[in-house]
Amino acid sequence: MRVLMIEARWAIHIVEDVRRAGLASDGLLKQVGLKQEELDDPENRIPYAAYVGLIERAAVLLDRPDYGLRLGAAHDIRDNGLIGFIALNSPTLKDALANVERYVSVTNEGIDAVLEHDPEGLALRFREADAALRGLRHNSEHAAAHITTGARELTRKRATPVRVEFMHGRPNVNIDYEGAFGCPVRFDARWDGVVFSDETAALTVVGADNRLLRVLESACRKIIGPAARKHDFIHSVREHLVKRLAKGAAPFEDVARHFAMSTKTLERRLGEHGTSYRRLRDDIRCELAKHYLGRTDLRLQQIAYLLGYSEPGPLVRAFKRWTGNTPIQYREASR
Repeated sequence: MRVLMIEARWAIHIVEDVRRAGLASDGLLKQVGLKQEELDDPENRIPYAAYVGLIERAAVLLDRPDYGLRLGAAHDIRDNGLIGFIALNSPTLKDALANVERYVSVTNEGIDAVLEHDPEGLALRFREADAALRGLRHNSEHAAAHITTGARELTRKRATPVRVEFMHGRPNVNIDYEGAFGCPVRFDARWDGVVFSDETAALTVVGADNRLLRVLESACRKIIGPAARKHDFIHSVREHLVKRLAKGAAPFEDVARHFAMSTKTLERRLGEHGTSYRRLRDDIRCELAKHYLGRTDLRLQQIAYLLGYSEPGPLVRAFKRWTGNTPIQYREASR
């Protein structure tokens, strides 16, 4: 299996935090299989798994339960190198998020990112490409905090998200997540993510230079090469399914026809990305059901219709299979 790599710049920041606290970093680096010389240049590549291990262990060593949040909020967009300068020169916040999704693999191969429509606006969702690393919270919280503070830096306005989501559960420590992000925070989600309203996403990036953006994008395309990002196709299928839901869940054959391929080809393409039509459909229905139950007063009959069910019964059974709770139990708990 190919080792996924990430630029060393964030690992350097972590080691600097450890040393500023008066602690030795040699043992910490040894635990995750890194050497100091690998961190001499922020553009050096290190294994992504080693970086995730570093931030998790540093949080324990520093005794900071909110270390990921602090790290993400403490640095500006330029600290992200090439991908940061692309965001700084994108016309709007929406364009900046789209470029992060499009080019993140240039500096970080360990993250899958998807920009997609959400019932509340526009969501940049992300998670570790290696499923074994998912649910380790400090890097997820670091990324979400950096996206949030970065949005304010780019627009020079209070570009507060409408919602932040994490795959991990809420930790049993006193951390004011809602205060840190300025919005509701949900845990046990299927992806990590930051959701902005359409109005906020349309905000202009102050000082963006379109000519410089073209130069930076050209550099990224040369690095990535002609192959499409692996989740572009999955993103397109998800969007098509969301648009069709209110008319009833799209039959598999119709989805294949929409993408001009046979059902066998579609099944193979989805399998190459580690998913299936049924899993995508259920993921979308589960996410939307949680939103409608937790954030609206829609009746169960209405929610069932919006999710492509003809009556509430199948939704109730499916929701209990996905979450272990009935829709009513989930709504009561979320309130």
